[in-house]
Amino acid sequence: MSITTKRGDDGDTDLWFADRVPKHHPQVEAYGAFDEAKAALGFARAQAPDWMKPEILKIQKDLYLVSSDLATLRGKLNRLKERVGPDQVSWAEGQIARYEKKIEINDWVISGDTAGGAALDLAVTILRRGERRCVKLQEEGYIDNRDLLIYVNRLSDLIFLMARAVDWDIEVPV
Repeated sequence: MSITTKRGDDGDTDLWFADRVPKHHPQVEAYGAFDEAKAALGFARAQAPDWMKPEILKIQKDLYLVSSDLATLRGKLNRLKERVGPDQVSWAEGQIARYEKKIEINDWVISGDTAGGAALDLAVTILRRGERRCVKLQEEGYIDNRDLLIYVNRLSDLIFLMARAVDWDIEVPV
């Protein structure tokens, strides 16, 4: 089976459950930002200290849940087997608390002290773009999952702290 389907040659793309929308549709723009974030996190994971790699991988996998929510049209969200929920929000908040016990931010941070930290900072900026697109989708009635918005908001805080841990060579034990 070829990955080339030619179904997108007309400028449309598939969403979940056989729906087609233009490739510039706001939902496609939103999940595209999270696809970029997953790739940036993959780059960061390749450079991260070993103790941090499982955490980054978990976030990458959770972003598939975010993307599946965004790739489903209104009225069909109940067909998804799993969605971002309070468990993901709680996990992210617990991780943030864990990092805040070891890391104190007192001033502006300029990215680039380490390659791994810079890769995480890049992921933060992409996540924030995705979050902005999600807020717009919520305002337009495409998103009904408040936990999704909270989770992506928490992720940018968490990954910012993770970048500081990498830059400042601070191990944050589980």
